[in-house]
Amino acid sequence: MTMDIGKSELVYHGRRAQRADSRQRRKAILEATLRLIVKEGIRGIRHRAVAREANVPLAATTYYFKDLTDLISDSFTYFVEQGLEQTRQLQDDSFAAARNLSPEERASGNGRKLLIQQLTRFILTHVRAQAGDRDRRLIELAFRNEALRNEQLTRAIRMANHSTELLIQEFFQLLGLTDPQAAAQIVHGTILNLEYQIISGAVALDSPLLERTVTMMIKALIPATIPVAELERPA
Repeated sequence: MTMDIGKSELVYHGRRAQRADSRQRRKAILEATLRLIVKEGIRGIRHRAVAREANVPLAATTYYFKDLTDLISDSFTYFVEQGLEQTRQLQDDSFAAARNLSPEERASGNGRKLLIQQLTRFILTHVRAQAGDRDRRLIELAFRNEALRNEQLTRAIRMANHSTELLIQEFFQLLGLTDPQAAAQIVHGTILNLEYQIISGAVALDSPLLERTVTMMIKALIPATIPVAELERPA
Protein backbone atom coordinates (compact mmCIF):
# COMPACT_ATOMS: atom_id res chain seq x y z
CA MET A 1 0.00 0.00 0.00
CA THR A 2 1.44 3.38 -0.99
CA MET A 3 0.59 6.97 -0.21
CA ASP A 4 1.30 9.71 -2.75
CA ILE A 5 2.98 12.72 -1.13
CA GLY A 6 4.04 15.53 -3.42
CA LYS A 7 5.73 13.60 -6.22
CA SER A 8 7.05 10.74 -4.07
CA GLU A 9 5.47 7.80 -2.35
CA LEU A 10 5.64 6.51 1.17
CA VAL A 11 4.98 2.82 1.59
CA TYR A 12 2.91 1.02 4.21
CA HIS A 13 4.52 -2.36 4.88
CA GLY A 14 2.02 -3.95 7.26
CA ARG A 15 -1.00 -6.02 6.34
CA ARG A 16 -3.83 -4.14 4.65
CA ALA A 17 -7.13 -3.69 6.41
CA GLN A 18 -10.12 -4.28 4.12
CA ARG A 19 -13.18 -3.71 6.29
CA ALA A 20 -14.04 -0.43 8.02
CA ASP A 21 -13.73 -1.94 11.50
CA SER A 22 -10.36 -3.46 10.56
CA ARG A 23 -9.12 -0.13 9.25
CA GLN A 24 -10.20 1.50 12.49
CA ARG A 25 -8.36 -1.11 14.56
CA ARG A 26 -5.21 -0.72 12.47
CA LYS A 27 -5.42 3.06 12.90
CA ALA A 28 -5.84 2.63 16.66
CA ILE A 29 -2.66 0.53 16.75
CA LEU A 30 -0.68 3.16 14.86
CA GLU A 31 -1.96 5.97 17.07
CA ALA A 32 -1.16 3.94 20.20
CA THR A 33 2.38 3.45 18.87
CA LEU A 34 2.80 7.21 18.51
CA ARG A 35 1.52 7.82 22.06
CA LEU A 36 3.98 5.28 23.43
CA ILE A 37 6.84 6.99 21.59
CA VAL A 38 5.96 10.24 23.38
CA LYS A 39 5.92 8.43 26.74
CA GLU A 40 8.87 6.08 26.36
CA GLY A 41 10.61 6.62 23.05
CA ILE A 42 11.09 4.01 20.33
CA ARG A 43 12.49 1.51 22.82
CA GLY A 44 9.11 1.38 24.50
CA ILE A 45 7.50 -0.08 21.37
CA ARG A 46 6.62 -3.74 21.96
CA HIS A 47 3.67 -5.64 20.57
CA ARG A 48 2.25 -6.25 24.03
CA ALA A 49 2.68 -2.63 25.13
CA VAL A 50 1.09 -1.32 21.94
CA ALA A 51 -1.85 -3.73 22.24
CA ARG A 52 -2.42 -2.58 25.81
CA GLU A 53 -2.23 1.11 24.83
CA ALA A 54 -4.59 0.58 21.87
CA ASN A 55 -6.95 -1.60 23.92
CA VAL A 56 -6.85 -4.38 21.33
CA PRO A 57 -5.88 -8.06 21.60
CA LEU A 58 -2.19 -8.83 21.28
CA ALA A 59 -3.02 -10.96 18.24
CA ALA A 60 -4.26 -7.85 16.44
CA THR A 61 -0.88 -6.13 16.49
CA THR A 62 0.95 -9.23 15.26
CA TYR A 63 -1.71 -9.80 12.60
CA TYR A 64 -1.29 -6.37 11.01
CA PHE A 65 2.45 -6.04 11.70
CA LYS A 66 4.55 -9.17 11.48
CA ASP A 67 7.45 -7.51 13.31
CA LEU A 68 8.31 -4.30 15.12
CA THR A 69 10.17 -2.94 12.10
CA ASP A 70 6.95 -2.84 10.08
CA LEU A 71 5.02 -1.38 13.00
CA ILE A 72 7.54 1.42 13.56
CA SER A 73 7.88 2.16 9.85
CA ASP A 74 4.11 2.28 9.28
CA SER A 75 3.55 4.44 12.34
CA PHE A 76 6.02 6.93 10.84
CA THR A 77 4.19 6.87 7.50
CA TYR A 78 0.92 7.50 9.33
CA PHE A 79 2.59 10.31 11.30
CA VAL A 80 3.77 11.99 8.09
CA GLU A 81 0.34 11.64 6.52
CA GLN A 82 -1.28 13.41 9.46
CA GLY A 83 1.15 16.35 9.38
CA LEU A 84 1.55 16.96 5.66
CA GLU A 85 -1.27 19.49 5.39
CA GLN A 86 0.73 22.15 7.24
CA THR A 87 3.57 21.89 4.72
CA ARG A 88 1.17 22.06 1.80
CA GLN A 89 -0.45 25.12 3.36
CA LEU A 90 2.97 26.81 3.58
CA GLN A 91 3.51 26.07 -0.11
CA ASP A 92 0.05 27.35 -1.10
CA ASP A 93 0.50 30.59 0.86
CA SER A 94 3.93 31.16 -0.66
CA PHE A 95 2.70 30.59 -4.23
CA ALA A 96 -0.23 32.95 -3.67
CA ALA A 97 2.05 35.67 -2.28
CA ALA A 98 4.30 35.51 -5.35
CA ARG A 99 1.44 35.43 -7.88
CA ASN A 100 -0.42 38.29 -6.21
CA LEU A 101 2.34 40.74 -7.09
CA SER A 102 1.66 42.94 -10.09
CA PRO A 103 4.28 43.06 -12.89
CA GLU A 104 5.35 46.49 -11.67
CA GLU A 105 5.69 45.28 -8.09
CA ARG A 106 7.71 42.27 -9.19
CA ALA A 107 10.22 44.55 -10.87
CA SER A 108 10.52 46.89 -7.90
CA GLY A 109 12.53 46.76 -4.72
CA ASN A 110 9.33 47.29 -2.74
CA GLY A 111 7.76 44.23 -4.37
CA ARG A 112 10.70 42.07 -3.41
CA LYS A 113 10.61 43.51 0.12
CA LEU A 114 6.90 42.71 0.41
CA LEU A 115 7.44 39.15 -0.77
CA ILE A 116 10.28 38.66 1.71
CA GLN A 117 8.07 39.93 4.54
CA GLN A 118 5.21 37.63 3.58
CA LEU A 119 7.41 34.56 3.18
CA THR A 120 9.07 35.28 6.51
CA ARG A 121 5.68 35.50 8.18
CA PHE A 122 4.47 32.26 6.59
CA ILE A 123 7.58 30.34 7.61
CA LEU A 124 7.52 31.73 11.16
CA THR A 125 3.87 30.74 11.50
CA HIS A 126 4.73 27.25 10.28
CA VAL A 127 7.73 26.87 12.59
CA ARG A 128 5.82 28.09 15.64
CA ALA A 129 2.86 25.82 14.87
CA GLN A 130 5.16 22.84 14.48
CA ALA A 131 7.26 23.57 17.55
CA GLY A 132 4.13 24.36 19.56
CA ASP A 133 3.04 20.73 19.15
CA ARG A 134 5.78 19.32 21.36
CA ASP A 135 4.52 15.74 21.29
CA ARG A 136 4.68 15.55 17.51
CA ARG A 137 8.18 16.99 17.47
CA LEU A 138 9.31 14.44 20.08
CA ILE A 139 7.86 11.69 17.89
CA GLU A 140 9.61 13.06 14.81
CA LEU A 141 12.97 13.27 16.55
CA ALA A 142 12.57 9.75 17.93
CA PHE A 143 11.93 8.44 14.42
CA ARG A 144 14.91 10.31 12.99
CA ASN A 145 17.23 8.92 15.65
CA GLU A 146 15.91 5.38 15.21
CA ALA A 147 16.41 5.64 11.45
CA LEU A 148 20.17 5.57 12.04
CA ARG A 149 19.71 1.94 13.17
CA ASN A 150 16.71 0.91 11.06
CA GLU A 151 17.22 0.70 7.30
CA GLN A 152 13.50 0.44 6.51
CA LEU A 153 12.78 3.55 8.56
CA THR A 154 15.76 5.30 6.96
CA ARG A 155 14.17 4.83 3.54
CA ALA A 156 10.81 6.12 4.79
CA ILE A 157 12.36 9.24 6.31
CA ARG A 158 14.43 9.88 3.21
CA MET A 159 11.27 9.73 1.09
CA ALA A 160 9.38 12.00 3.50
CA ASN A 161 12.21 14.55 3.43
CA HIS A 162 12.33 14.38 -0.35
CA SER A 163 8.58 14.97 -0.58
CA THR A 164 8.75 18.02 1.68
CA GLU A 165 11.74 19.42 -0.18
CA LEU A 166 9.96 18.96 -3.52
CA LEU A 167 7.11 21.15 -2.30
CA ILE A 168 9.61 23.86 -1.31
CA GLN A 169 11.63 23.37 -4.48
CA GLU A 170 8.58 23.99 -6.67
CA PHE A 171 8.22 27.45 -5.17
CA PHE A 172 11.82 28.40 -5.92
CA GLN A 173 11.43 27.03 -9.44
CA LEU A 174 8.50 29.42 -9.77
CA LEU A 175 10.82 32.29 -8.85
CA GLY A 176 13.38 31.18 -11.41
CA LEU A 177 16.24 30.34 -9.02
CA THR A 178 19.21 28.72 -10.73
CA ASP A 179 19.46 26.04 -8.00
CA PRO A 180 16.03 25.49 -6.41
CA GLN A 181 17.12 22.12 -5.04
CA ALA A 182 19.83 23.71 -2.89
CA ALA A 183 17.42 26.44 -1.80
CA ALA A 184 14.94 23.78 -0.66
CA GLN A 185 17.68 22.11 1.37
CA ILE A 186 18.49 25.40 3.07
CA VAL A 187 14.87 26.20 3.92
CA HIS A 188 13.98 22.70 5.13
CA GLY A 189 17.15 22.43 7.20
CA THR A 190 16.59 25.84 8.78
CA ILE A 191 12.98 24.99 9.66
CA LEU A 192 13.99 21.69 11.29
CA ASN A 193 16.79 23.37 13.24
CA LEU A 194 14.58 26.19 14.51
CA GLU A 195 11.92 23.71 15.62
CA TYR A 196 14.56 21.76 17.53
CA GLN A 197 15.97 24.91 19.12
CA ILE A 198 12.48 25.83 20.36
CA ILE A 199 11.47 22.45 21.79
CA SER A 200 14.89 22.01 23.44
CA GLY A 201 14.42 25.35 25.20
CA ALA A 202 17.41 27.02 23.55
CA VAL A 203 15.19 29.59 21.81
CA ALA A 204 11.84 30.90 23.03
CA LEU A 205 8.78 30.54 20.81
CA ASP A 206 8.46 34.34 20.64
CA SER A 207 12.18 35.09 20.37
CA PRO A 208 13.13 37.85 17.87
CA LEU A 209 15.98 35.59 16.80
CA LEU A 210 13.51 33.43 14.88
CA GLU A 211 12.38 36.30 12.69
CA ARG A 212 15.93 37.56 12.16
CA THR A 213 17.07 34.10 11.11
CA VAL A 214 14.21 33.48 8.67
CA THR A 215 14.43 36.99 7.21
CA MET A 216 18.16 36.63 6.57
CA MET A 217 17.62 33.27 4.90
CA ILE A 218 14.80 34.52 2.64
CA LYS A 219 16.69 37.69 1.66
CA ALA A 220 19.63 35.57 0.57
CA LEU A 221 17.46 33.24 -1.52
CA ILE A 222 14.95 35.54 -3.24
CA PRO A 223 16.40 36.86 -6.50
CA ALA A 224 16.63 40.61 -7.06
CA THR A 225 14.42 40.27 -10.16
CA ILE A 226 11.52 37.81 -10.30
CA PRO A 227 10.80 36.56 -13.83
CA VAL A 228 7.26 37.67 -14.75
CA ALA A 229 6.64 34.79 -17.15
CA GLU A 230 7.44 32.26 -14.45
CA LEU A 231 5.01 33.77 -11.97
CA GLU A 232 2.20 33.86 -14.49
CA ARG A 233 2.23 30.16 -15.21
CA PRO A 234 -1.05 28.45 -14.24
CA ALA A 235 -1.10 26.64 -10.88
